Amino acid sequence: MKRLVALIGIVLLAGGLAVRFHGGGSSHPRAAIAAPVARVPPPLTISSIFAARPLSLAGYDRRKIRTLVATGDVIPARSVNYKMVTYGDFLYPFRRTAAGLRQGDIRLINLESPLINGCPVTVYGMSFCGDPRAVQGLKYAGIDVACTANNHFSNYGPLGVQESWAHLQAAGISHCGYGQVAYKTVRGLRFAFLAYNAVGERFAYGLARQEIRAARKRADVVVVSVHWGKEYVPVPQIAPGIADDDPRRVAHWIIDSGADLIIGNHPHHVQGVELYHGHLITYAHGNFVFDQMFTTQDCPGDANFVCSTREGVVGTYTFYGKRLIAVRYRPVVIYDYAQPRWATPSEARIILAGMQRATQQIARESAHS
Repeated sequence: MKRLVALIGIVLLAGGLAVRFHGGGSSHPRAAIAAPVARVPPPLTISSIFAARPLSLAGYDRRKIRTLVATGDVIPARSVNYKMVTYGDFLYPFRRTAAGLRQGDIRLINLESPLINGCPVTVYGMSFCGDPRAVQGLKYAGIDVACTANNHFSNYGPLGVQESWAHLQAAGISHCGYGQVAYKTVRGLRFAFLAYNAVGERFAYGLARQEIRAARKRADVVVVSVHWGKEYVPVPQIAPGIADDDPRRVAHWIIDSGADLIIGNHPHHVQGVELYHGHLITYAHGNFVFDQMFTTQDCPGDANFVCSTREGVVGTYTFYGKRLIAVRYRPVVIYDYAQPRWATPSEARIILAGMQRATQQIARESAHS
C-alpha cells in the first residue's frame, strides 16, 4: 500500500499538481487549493492617462498601492495673503479642495512664497511673501511636503528662507529644495522628494545628478519637482534671459540620473506630459492657489472660456510597489483671487482636452528632434 501511495504521488507531481497528505501514510491524499495568482498592472501609457475611465484596481493587491497627490503653484502672497488676512481665515484657499487633496497618501505642493513675520499686506508687487499663519491652510489640506526651489521663495533672502522652513517644520510639513531632500515612508515604501529651480538661474546639471543618485540609494521612489520654462504657454519652452534651460533637456537629464517621476511647475498654464524611458514628466500643473484672475480679454496666454492662469490640474499618481501604474488629472478653476474650486464637468473637459493636445504636440516635436 505504501508503495502504491508513493507511486500515485509521483504521478500527480509529474502532472504539475501539489498534493498534501494528512495523518501519515494511512490518510487519503488531498490536492491543496492553489493560491490565486497576483495580477500585474499594465504599463502606464499616455492613452491611459487621458482615458475616459481610470484604470480599475480591482483584483490587485491593495497593500502595494500608494498614491501621491500634487498640485500646481501655491503662492500665499499678494492678493492671496490679503484675502486670508482680511477674512481672518487662513484655511480659505483650501476650503473647496482640501477633502479631495486628503485622499492621497502623500500630498505635495510647490510653495512659491516665503512665510515671514511682518509680511506686508498688499495686492501689488513681485516680491512675494505670506503670513506664517498660512501653514494652517497647508495643514488643513494635509500637505506633507512643500518644495521650495523656485524664483520667489528666496525673495526675502536667506533669512526669509530659513524662517519659512522653520514655520513649515513647526507645522509638521517637510520641505525640499536648496539641497534639502524630504523623505516620506508609506506602509514600508520610501519616497524621496527633491526640487530644483531653473528660472532666474541656470539649472545645476552636475549637482542635480549627484543629489538624485544619492537619494536613489536611500529611497524606493524618487520624485523631483522642477521650476522651469516660459510662462503662459501650453508646451515647454525656454524663456531667453529668464529661463534659458530647455525644460525637455532638463527633464531627460533628471530621469537619466535616476528619478522616477517629475512634477513641473512655473508656467502658470497647464502643460502637456511626456513618457521618457517609461517615466512620466508632467511639465506644468498650472496654478492652484494664486491671484492671477485675468479676464479672457487681457489673458497673456491662449484664452478659452477663462484665462489659462485661472486653471490648473491636481495630479493623482498611483504606484503599485515602486512602479507608477496610473495617473489622473482633476482640473480646478481659481475663484476670488485666492481659492481654487474643482472644475465643473464641462470646464474639466476643456482643460483636459487642452492638456491632451499639448501632450500630442510634445510627442510630435520629440519625434522630429
